[in-house]
Amino acid sequence: MPFFHNLVILFTRCPQIGKCKSRLIPALGAEGAMKVHKQLVSHVLKELKRFLASTDNTYLCIYYHGGTLRDIQQWLGSGHLFKQQQGDTLGERMATALIHGLEKKQNSILIGSDCPGIRSRILADGLEALKHNDIVLGPAHDGGYYLIGVAQNMPRAKCRQLFEDITWGTEQVFAQTLIHADTMGLKTHILNKLHDIDTEEDLKYFHYCPNPE
Repeated sequence: MPFFHNLVILFTRCPQIGKCKSRLIPALGAEGAMKVHKQLVSHVLKELKRFLASTDNTYLCIYYHGGTLRDIQQWLGSGHLFKQQQGDTLGERMATALIHGLEKKQNSILIGSDCPGIRSRILADGLEALKHNDIVLGPAHDGGYYLIGVAQNMPRAKCRQLFEDITWGTEQVFAQTLIHADTMGLKTHILNKLHDIDTEEDLKYFHYCPNPE
């Protein structure tokens, strides 16, 4: 396997009725919420493939939660590198995934699968920023973030600290992460703010098709 300077991590979940996009279930039902999840992942993957086609020093690893390797391969195909998320909390799972890149001395960015505004240019800007910064963050309008990246020389302990004592799922996530970075003396680059798709109100930012073919 050739050496890659950069790693892009996609965090997602196996599509299971009742376990995807739970805040959309009251409006769309469990199956409708799962369809939104699947469409978002498909959309983000298209952008990732477009970005990867423009570079020869970056690879993608999809970290999945729920289901089995067979489940995720049946859904997304076997032509990707998959790893199961490891950890009891979201923070532990993200830290562990990013440390995978640090162990290989790679600049690494992690994105979720619910931000339709992610484009190749944003991914390129995020990795470029890691050449001169310790971390990069892409803030979301809901107070969280859609992207976090760490430079290849980040100590593993500091990487884990970034994800500790964060009130996940609240509007404080981005602000708390910035405080952690500042406390640790990390140089941070901030990308453009984008919208995540979590609630019925958010659907206006995504061309959702309720009955895809």
